[in-house]
Amino acid sequence: MRASGYERNADDWYVEPAWCVDALIRAERPFVGPVMDPCCGGGNIGLRLTQAGAYMVNADIVDRGGIPVDIVAGYDEAIPTVGPVSIVSNPPYGHAQHFIDTALRHTSDRVCVLLRLAFLEGMKRRAWFAQKPLARVWVCSKRVSMPPGGSDIPAKGGAIAYAWFVFEHKHVGPPVIGWIGNGGAP
Repeated sequence: MRASGYERNADDWYVEPAWCVDALIRAERPFVGPVMDPCCGGGNIGLRLTQAGAYMVNADIVDRGGIPVDIVAGYDEAIPTVGPVSIVSNPPYGHAQHFIDTALRHTSDRVCVLLRLAFLEGMKRRAWFAQKPLARVWVCSKRVSMPPGGSDIPAKGGAIAYAWFVFEHKHVGPPVIGWIGNGGAP
């Protein structure tokens, strides 16, 4: 059993709760132009953003109704075909840096990724962050429970701290840290 309380999903598909996506939408300015989720899973992020008025394109390593994409090698091929202005996703944690680097190369506005708060840690990652336009970190003050996708396992109380990391191409300076998920706005 992992720290999350769930067994590992073979495709690293974990379902983020709707409240978590809604909190990002409230915290950020509206998403304009094509928005892509290259790790769409069941399409929760795309559904919430579409309901908020965004034009969404979904893709995933497994064909679940979006564009099929190889999680490691395929981002460089799949993302440019869509030409997204922004990317909003819950990517596999083990590929997060590669995912962000690729997403930044193929977008013109911002990249929002839902990751463990611990993604901020580490000397190598600190040097990597210094080269990236990290604009905001939206810390989920309420713990996020992400059960494995494609299962009937209900969400638990959440044991891991998560945050939305927002990389914005035009951002200069240190990132702003804010909190979401407390029932209020954002």
